[in-house]
Amino acid sequence: MNHKQDESKKRILEAAKVCFANNGYDGTSVRQICEAADANLALVSYYFGSKENLYYTVIESLYLNNGHKLDKHEDIADPEEALRSFVDIFINLRKQDKQFNMILRHELSTDSPRKQVISRIISPYFSYLKKILINGRENGVFHYESLDLVLMFIASILVYPAYDSFLIESSQALEKDSSLEIRHTADFILAGLKFKQ
Repeated sequence: MNHKQDESKKRILEAAKVCFANNGYDGTSVRQICEAADANLALVSYYFGSKENLYYTVIESLYLNNGHKLDKHEDIADPEEALRSFVDIFINLRKQDKQFNMILRHELSTDSPRKQVISRIISPYFSYLKKILINGRENGVFHYESLDLVLMFIASILVYPAYDSFLIESSQALEKDSSLEIRHTADFILAGLKFKQ
């Protein structure tokens, strides 16, 4: 592939990422992507074969760019510290790559056949979170009845932040300083996990 073709392919991928994040898979057309990329419509078929393959290429590239940030196989010596680290990495990932989070939210909010691909990408993260939670309960640090409910609550907190909502006007401090959000989110989750009835 020559330099000009490589640039066209990159522009298409970047435009697709933005379009899929803003409109979801079903709300995005190949024409929209090509207009945003200033590329010929036929190039999507040439490079990717189909809109669906382009979508999967976008998802895979988002994962490859961000998936290395969490060592999902490390041993858990301190479940509280491991949870804080998990929250830190996930929130920073969400802030650094807003399109990844938006695409994830679109897919999780629909009954999509593409959920399997998204699940394959994020399940190692949530398997690691599950490992942290089980370790914490076994060591008497965390207290909960339903692991599935706890996982769902934590995923909701991390994937659907309140300040993205039109219901709540957020301060600019949250956007500028992620350390405050990370600390408060981790504290909030840990307070619930440590609560004994």
